[in-house]
Amino acid sequence: MDCHVDDDKLVLKKNGKSFYWAGKLLPKETINRAAELYRFCRILDDIADNGKINSLKELSEIRSNIKKKTFADLEKNYSIKYPKFLNISSKKVVIDLIDGLILDQKSILFKKEEELIRYSYHVAGTVGIMMCDALKCNNDLAKSFAIDLGIAMQLTNIARDVLEDAKMGRRYLPGTWVQNISPKEIVLAAKTNDLKKIHTISKGIKKLLILAEKYYLSGEKGFNFLPFNTRIAISVASGVYREIGVQLENKNYNWQSGRQVTSIFTKIKITLFKIVKEIFYFRFLKKHNSELHIFLENLVNDK
Repeated sequence: MDCHVDDDKLVLKKNGKSFYWAGKLLPKETINRAAELYRFCRILDDIADNGKINSLKELSEIRSNIKKKTFADLEKNYSIKYPKFLNISSKKVVIDLIDGLILDQKSILFKKEEELIRYSYHVAGTVGIMMCDALKCNNDLAKSFAIDLGIAMQLTNIARDVLEDAKMGRRYLPGTWVQNISPKEIVLAAKTNDLKKIHTISKGIKKLLILAEKYYLSGEKGFNFLPFNTRIAISVASGVYREIGVQLENKNYNWQSGRQVTSIFTKIKITLFKIVKEIFYFRFLKKHNSELHIFLENLVNDK
């Protein structure tokens, strides 16, 4: 068991630097569950992104195993350890996550904001719900806010990786935002310094980060459901990831020069700020804004 825990933490440390940093503030048992969840999601993500011809087949088989609850086959065939702490109701959420990864197996060219939000729910809002299980927070209202935090982080992730995604034939920015520029055109614009198309994509990224901010603000309202130490850790994770968008904004949404990375100094500054904020700042618990889930009909139910 200890070996599994150590392996989980190593995967988190290597691939989820923002979350690993924030996880230092979590109680031992909680970070162990969070690391286990991260590794579970990471393996699924790696299968989706490994470029193999049979990725779709593997994801479909994993989906079937989870639906049938044949978890032993998951570990035997794919070295996937299904997190035991996940609630029974979370099985549907895991299926939703895999459905999003299956969608990634083909060229992505979203046309409208609706597709972007639904996709972000599938691959990240679902993780927010599962994190509630890891944090032992079973309040349905809290899960609505957790979905929003997951969506916000995914929108930030998309803003950071526009060029890398384009190289894989994916354009998550809605076509209505960026004049339907194709992934090939995005890559070419970066190579040839096509200022017109670069500006068009930059405007799309700006709009994306404004949208992300709406979901961050909603996600933060859910922190009240968490114990103090846990609340600080999640607040730090949110702040560190959000900083990627801040840095993009400060660099005039320069997406063509490579990924934004948050420095250790900035992480320390954000951590100290969040600790002070959570000590002195009181949030009035409000009803969740159901308009943020207007595109998630039949996927989630706001309480």
